[in-house]
Amino acid sequence: MAESALYSALPQLNGYRKIRIGLDHIRTFPPFGVMMNGEVFQGQDKEYYLAADSVYFDKRETLILEDGTELVRESFSEGVHPFVECEEGEVESIVISTDPANYESHEDISEINEIIAKESGLEFGKQLIGRKSELPDPETIIIITKNLAIAFGIVKSKIPEKIGEAIGDDLAKFYKLISSLAIETIKKAKPANRPKNFVITFPNPDCIIQMVITTHKHDNVLNALTKYKLDTIENKIEQLKALQPEKIQFIYNNNDDNWEFNYLLSIDGSVIGTLKAFNNRNLLYNQILKSQEEKK
Repeated sequence: MAESALYSALPQLNGYRKIRIGLDHIRTFPPFGVMMNGEVFQGQDKEYYLAADSVYFDKRETLILEDGTELVRESFSEGVHPFVECEEGEVESIVISTDPANYESHEDISEINEIIAKESGLEFGKQLIGRKSELPDPETIIIITKNLAIAFGIVKSKIPEKIGEAIGDDLAKFYKLISSLAIETIKKAKPANRPKNFVITFPNPDCIIQMVITTHKHDNVLNALTKYKLDTIENKIEQLKALQPEKIQFIYNNNDDNWEFNYLLSIDGSVIGTLKAFNNRNLLYNQILKSQEEKK
């Protein structure tokens, strides 16, 4: 990386908001803490390096919601360190982000984009993402507009009838887009034997809503996005507002055929989620540690 690129990372590391410490780029795992105190320095080999401190949550407690749901909160006993990822702003058109590491070539990605554009008739932005991993699980991020969030019912808003008709038309086109995207992604993404992650995100100043569908079957993606299934999300968002979330993630349970709250990032930089979410994270972390010890 160029020296200028290393310096460009410092504002995120040293600003009020921080970058999460994650695990193997698995989005459905709650973070362990944050990175901070970034510094660029020149080593004895004359190369430039970017270093930062990994600061882990040191406080853990149990929360009980009004409906009896038991949640876990991990936080810092001192200091407030909200996450930089919670600053995403609304978009005016759909954006689809893809990691080229999961495809044989950039031509495969271009071909998918051409197919879904033709099938849906919708305009959308295209982005590439990069994850520092040998071969991460296939993941496609679909950033949606406020109109689509309203159409899904995950955002409450009164809209005039004529505008409502236009939103309904956009929703019908979006279903065509997501259907084609799921079919082509499952067909072309690698590794072929790993489930594909479809991450639908509605960024907004109030609270970012993120929905993750992990599946081998394209029908499951459409099934998860039916209006009556998404009602669960709207109801849960209202319940979670008391926890001051900046970002809430839901995952689709293919076995129970419904949406489940996974975890949220709060305004004070703490993470609150289900015991299952934290246990899954810790299980893989311990497996990785064990594997590394065995290699030594």
